[in-house]
Amino acid sequence: MASISQIMENVSEVLSPLTSELLMFALAALVYILASRSLTVPVKKKSGSEKDERKAARPRQPWKKEMEETAEVYHDILQLAKGGEASRALSAMKRLDSATKMALPSQVATKVLLALAKSPQCESLKKDFLELSVHFDLRSFEAAGTEASRWRNVACCRELYHLAGLASVHKSEKFLVLLVRGHSNDHKAMHSIVEDILAEGASNLSRPFLDSLVTQCFGAKNQDTAKIIQEHENSMGMDTNRQARIISSFGKEGNLDAAVSAFQKWKDSGAAPTVVVYNCLLDACIECKALPRALKIFEEMKEQSLADVVSYNTIMKGHLMSHDTGSAEQVFMQMHQAGLTASRVTYHGLLNAMVSKGDRTGAWRIVTEMKSQGIGASSITCSILLKSITGRSQGAELSTILSLLEESDIQMDEVLFGGFADACIRSGNLKILWKQYQQLLKTGQPVQVSGPTYGNMIKAFGQVQDVQSVQQLWKHMCEQHVKLTAVTLGCMVEALVSNNHVSEAWKIVNDAWSSEDQRELLNTVIYSTIVKGFTMSRQHDQVIAVFKEMKERGIACNTVTYNTMLNGLARCGMMHEVPELLKGMRDSDPPVQPDIITYSTIVKGYCIAGDVDRAFALLDEMKKLGNVKPDEVLYNSLLDGCAKQSRVEEALKLLEEMKQEGVVPSNYTLSILCKLLGRGRHLEQAFEIVKTFTEEYGFKANIQVYTCLMQACIHNRQCQRAVSLHDQVVKDG
Repeated sequence: MASISQIMENVSEVLSPLTSELLMFALAALVYILASRSLTVPVKKKSGSEKDERKAARPRQPWKKEMEETAEVYHDILQLAKGGEASRALSAMKRLDSATKMALPSQVATKVLLALAKSPQCESLKKDFLELSVHFDLRSFEAAGTEASRWRNVACCRELYHLAGLASVHKSEKFLVLLVRGHSNDHKAMHSIVEDILAEGASNLSRPFLDSLVTQCFGAKNQDTAKIIQEHENSMGMDTNRQARIISSFGKEGNLDAAVSAFQKWKDSGAAPTVVVYNCLLDACIECKALPRALKIFEEMKEQSLADVVSYNTIMKGHLMSHDTGSAEQVFMQMHQAGLTASRVTYHGLLNAMVSKGDRTGAWRIVTEMKSQGIGASSITCSILLKSITGRSQGAELSTILSLLEESDIQMDEVLFGGFADACIRSGNLKILWKQYQQLLKTGQPVQVSGPTYGNMIKAFGQVQDVQSVQQLWKHMCEQHVKLTAVTLGCMVEALVSNNHVSEAWKIVNDAWSSEDQRELLNTVIYSTIVKGFTMSRQHDQVIAVFKEMKERGIACNTVTYNTMLNGLARCGMMHEVPELLKGMRDSDPPVQPDIITYSTIVKGYCIAGDVDRAFALLDEMKKLGNVKPDEVLYNSLLDGCAKQSRVEEALKLLEEMKQEGVVPSNYTLSILCKLLGRGRHLEQAFEIVKTFTEEYGFKANIQVYTCLMQACIHNRQCQRAVSLHDQVVKDG
């Protein structure tokens, strides 16, 4: 470094200052580069040959699954085939004894076929393959075809086609479709193999197979090849039943144009007109809501004497879908005039239409006509009639329907009983329902009632406070091992809770939790019902216990659950537990946001407990957050709290705040104010507020307001004024 400095001094004396600075910069850069290189450890890049050596040295992992499933005697063949060594694989096969060759596993044969089809020496190896061809069956060829088509290996697919022919293996339709799919990336090659398939198969090829080939061609956007397949198909003649199915499928898809095109193609083929194809087109028109077009086709059918009962039923269906019952009945009359006998389907269509529009008289008229034509009622007939019972006034028809069941010898099944139970519940005829249910249980082979039907019955009997029937239904359901649903379980819990049997409901919930199959049925709603039950029965310790258990079991609590628990705490005077509950709302994942009911419940609880100051503090906090706006219920709770403690000034300020916030007071608000002002010796102000509020907000004071006002008069020793007010109320009515 010293020698460098001396050189710099000598050079600087000779060169100009500017040149000297440039030279110093260059030398400094040189020193930096030399120093940094000396500190850097050189990294030697691996050459391609080194990578190859390492890769070769790494032990190759065997194909564990295939090896485990294959006998050891075939391992060499499998490894050679997997390695692409077709020649050696065939040689190894030759060395096997006859019995071992005959037992050649399909997966081994598949790998050998693939190796041979992909081998550049495939042509020269075909002689060896021919000697062993008896050991390659259709199953191995189809498996090889699946692999080759997945790779889209055109050459491999083509060779598999030739090898199958060489081995005299029957080429299945599945195998051929796979090979054509494998040609998707080469239109010319696809065209070639399709021509070979058509030439070889000629008239033995099925129409579904040809349709599959067309689908493959369209998928590969090879319209030219698809065209030659369709031409071949047309040369085979038109299949009427197939064409009818095509038209029907297009109708169900909502593609009416395609259905009409298929129908026209069938007509152009010169095929004899058949009612089946026409009916399929009629149905397609109705499915696509093209009734005018259907009517036109229907007239064409009648002109050719092709219309049958199915045709008339389809047109009636179209009119009924358009809610045109009158036109449907006209078609029904035309069918009679044409000498055709209506089927049960015909009558059911009309019956359902009558029930849908609420014409029960018309519905029973159709049933009578059915019977007069010798067509008895079926379970479907009764199910439709049961739907017509929507209220208590129609309950008398249940007995008529039961009589129809008996005279038609119809056995009650699960679906029919479900409809019957719903009709009984809607009409309030639970006695008839229970009687029919008991009869079902007494039969030799009881009808398996569904879980939803049990749920509806439990709910209905719970609402009329028939706990004994609820318990019996639950017992029978468990004994018959009916699959329980969350809805049915919820109905049972609700029925017990609403009838003050919350402990029994809680036991059912715990039993469900202990069952692995039923645990997933428990949800927030069911637990909220339990919380409500313990709240109603003032079992405050149980409310907290259920909440803790919900957290332990991972049952999410929603706003309704928290509000129910808050209401329970408020009613039980346990407001000291509220902060912990609110913390639980904030800490839950995701956090549960309090709503107006949450705040109203807490405010009411504080007021009941006499802690009005905390209620006001909560209102201030609520207004600061700004996400929930106070409503009339919350303000009324605070006003009531002020009234109990005679805090007149704060109540009047609160009243002014209500007006500013746009909260409309009610008669309940006026009742509280009358009591508050009466106790505070502000009788005139009480009268003034009642008059002002009723005029300003446009409602009439009710009897409760006037009662509180009269009590205020008496409290202020103005009994005559109370009497005058009473007389005025009586006079005004």
